[in-house]
Amino acid sequence: MRWVLSNDRITDTEETIDPMDRLSELPHFIIHQIMSHLSAKEVARTSILSKTWNLLHSSYPILDFHDSYTYFVGKDLATKFPARFTLDQTSIFPQRIHKFIEFVDASLVRFCQLNIAMQKFRLLIRLLDVEAPSSLLLDKWIGLAIENNVKELDFTFHCRRDIGPLLYTLPRSTLLYTLPRSIFTAKSVTTLNIFGCKLVQLCDGIRLHSLKSLTLNEVCINEECLQKLTAQCPLLEDLVLSHCLGFRHIYIFNACKLKIINIRQLPKDLESIKIVVPSLQQFILECVFIRQVPTVIDMVECPNLKVLKVSGVAFTDQGFHRLISKFPLLESLYVCQCYLLEQITISSNLLKNLGINACPRLENIDVDTPNLLSFSFYNHPPTISSINAPCPWKVDFRSEVCVGIKVDPDTQWYLNVKEFVGASNQIEDLTFTVSGNTWLYEQLMNRDTNCCNSHDIKCWRHYLKDVKIRSFVPYKDEKPIHIDNPLEALPELPIGILWFHLD
Repeated sequence: MRWVLSNDRITDTEETIDPMDRLSELPHFIIHQIMSHLSAKEVARTSILSKTWNLLHSSYPILDFHDSYTYFVGKDLATKFPARFTLDQTSIFPQRIHKFIEFVDASLVRFCQLNIAMQKFRLLIRLLDVEAPSSLLLDKWIGLAIENNVKELDFTFHCRRDIGPLLYTLPRSTLLYTLPRSIFTAKSVTTLNIFGCKLVQLCDGIRLHSLKSLTLNEVCINEECLQKLTAQCPLLEDLVLSHCLGFRHIYIFNACKLKIINIRQLPKDLESIKIVVPSLQQFILECVFIRQVPTVIDMVECPNLKVLKVSGVAFTDQGFHRLISKFPLLESLYVCQCYLLEQITISSNLLKNLGINACPRLENIDVDTPNLLSFSFYNHPPTISSINAPCPWKVDFRSEVCVGIKVDPDTQWYLNVKEFVGASNQIEDLTFTVSGNTWLYEQLMNRDTNCCNSHDIKCWRHYLKDVKIRSFVPYKDEKPIHIDNPLEALPELPIGILWFHLD
């Protein structure tokens, strides 16, 4: 119902108002804000509602071509690297990609004619080569976005022979699209995400005055360009370097507002990391493949760091403790797959979160953290442990700490478990992850074990009253499988998690 004012009288009418008409009456910038919460496909559908909505779609300042790429190229090719195309797919692909290119070009040109500032330009494209005219078109699109004061630029590029991560094969950098120099003068850009490109030209006159977030993924960039990018972007707060190559040293300085640095997978020949950023609050260093050669990390001038996460880094004990000693305000520390670590010693009244995971040589833990709020330990049981952490513990004792690094639990292994568990009543969640299925079940069910008859202290199996299989969950489909006869079923089971109930 609505009220109508007529001849100085207020009357009511049962006329129904189309909700879409009401929505159309909203200011255009509010409608665009609503559209920003929809997918690109849903936004495209709004253009057929009416002339008004078609206009609103045409002036929508977020140009996202990820879904469009899948639509034009087809799902069978959209998720496949060109190097893996069959002969038929290689012949079909150019026709499909040509239509996509025409669509992107027409959409960009039409939008730019409206003289409206562009909020976001997001593009995913796979090409058979990076030669002209492909390169010229990409240059044109980036130039149009910059001319229309784009704020967020997200560009993902794959070439024909690019298979998976670059993984440091420098010759492959010749197959990467080289970003135009205009990218360094985009004053309006606040967020820049680049995947699979080259940034090796001398970056003179960088004017990324508004840039706050920079992500470089599988980008070839030299040391000089990297230094200038981080030093000459006065508002930069968040930096991500993932699977990048082209440099042996990372030196970041003069980034007065930088708060977060995330480095994923170091170049194979990287020699050192030096960060001189007093404003830095979070540093994450993740290596997918465990590095055997220690990398020099100098972060002496980052005294305000609060979050540190290191994974796959070949720290020596001395190098690790020297690093964490430089962060007096550290609140969260996560250590994962640090292959050379044998001892961890931490004493802090400010540390709130501590996680230790998959460090195969770790034998000694000495932790004094009276204000800790969370503690997780996923590893083999340490030989010596002294832990002052009055908070809930999550513990997972594993026989296979890392892939390929496996131990057979013996009496000493379980004695270490007993000592660790007995040292505290803070353990909230205790898990045993032991490789093997039939062997494990037979060991659990064995009542005549003589593994430690010569010892005064017996292992845990002598005190086990009953064993029941609770469930088995495969890794792939994650649907529990019912097991009637364990000894017959276990050898045929796929890789997964077997849950026991021990009494």
